[in-house]
Amino acid sequence: MIDPRLHLEIIRRRGEERDRAVSAMAPQFAPARPEHPGAGAREPVTVRLAAPDDSADVRRLADLDSAPRPSGPLLIGERSGRAVAALALDDGAVVADPFVLTADVVALLRLRADQLRRGHRGLAASRRRRAVARRLVRIG
Repeated sequence: MIDPRLHLEIIRRRGEERDRAVSAMAPQFAPARPEHPGAGAREPVTVRLAAPDDSADVRRLADLDSAPRPSGPLLIGERSGRAVAALALDDGAVVADPFVLTADVVALLRLRADQLRRGHRGLAASRRRRAVARRLVRIG
């Protein structure tokens, strides 16, 4: 498995390469860049479970991404308090704002989803072990 920091660096560089290619092809469509390179990527990122009042943000992201709205429980990635990406915990479907650098946010969403999945399995396994131990105590 690749180190998450290296993975984020690769994603960041690919995004920069994509932005340079877009700028070269059609300067009028080039994304607005912060005055300092990488400044947008250094803004605080929040990863959290979606709440019912996030439906408008998820709809906006799906519309911008020309993708279907993800269903089920979601993780929301925010940059500076604004939702820029969402990930479905059930199937891993992602919608993101294509006009904002979101590769690092999506990577964090995937990392957190993986942590949650592993945590649930670990919790279930510990519950099974306790249940078996209780049965053994009753038998013995």
